[in-house]
Amino acid sequence: MNPVLESVRRRVTSRTILLEPTPAWPFDAPPGSVATVERLFAAWAAVGVQAERCATEREAARRVLELLRERGVRHVLIDPRTMRAYPELQVALEGAGLTIMSSPLPREEGPRYLGLTRWAIAEAGITEVVAAFADTGTLWLAGGHGGMRCASLLPPLHIALVRRPQVYPCMAAWLAAARASGALFEWVEESSALIAVTGPSRTSDIEKTLTLGVHGPKEVIALLIEGGE
Repeated sequence: MNPVLESVRRRVTSRTILLEPTPAWPFDAPPGSVATVERLFAAWAAVGVQAERCATEREAARRVLELLRERGVRHVLIDPRTMRAYPELQVALEGAGLTIMSSPLPREEGPRYLGLTRWAIAEAGITEVVAAFADTGTLWLAGGHGGMRCASLLPPLHIALVRRPQVYPCMAAWLAAARASGALFEWVEESSALIAVTGPSRTSDIEKTLTLGVHGPKEVIALLIEGGE
């Protein structure tokens, strides 16, 4: 055995290590509660997310179409997972005559590059979320089977659909709930990436000149869906 590593092992294992108490969560309130939602909207305003409330999924679908028409959007990136989660939205987009880009990319390098080139013309991406964190305004998205990381990263406009029960006071609260329900392992096992979106893309040069939209969407809109139909 390496004598240096053995020396370290003896020092570490022969001494009692005092652990610091677990720090309090930055914001503690029940998921989806009035206090949590209000805190989320305040955080969204602080990081530049345009936020609106919709009573139902159908109302959210109508509002998405209005937002797309206002910006002249014709091509939309939306993954199959989001369309399954929001069937009203799929019907609305198809009825509006928009070009929906949702098929998975090929694995081969050449065809994959061509697919990404086609996706690059999309003016908007629409996604569901895993959760939204009220303390920071962060939207938590998952890649993996049926997901599409590019929908939240490539187009200049990202529209995120958030259901009220998905609003957690902070990431620690979501982790605790997901661990308790067993969903955490599933997300880690099935997701190729977990994406944290905290407002529009921000880039600053050496002179501290802030530019939006260089490495991601210039505009992020979140629609909070209060309830069902």
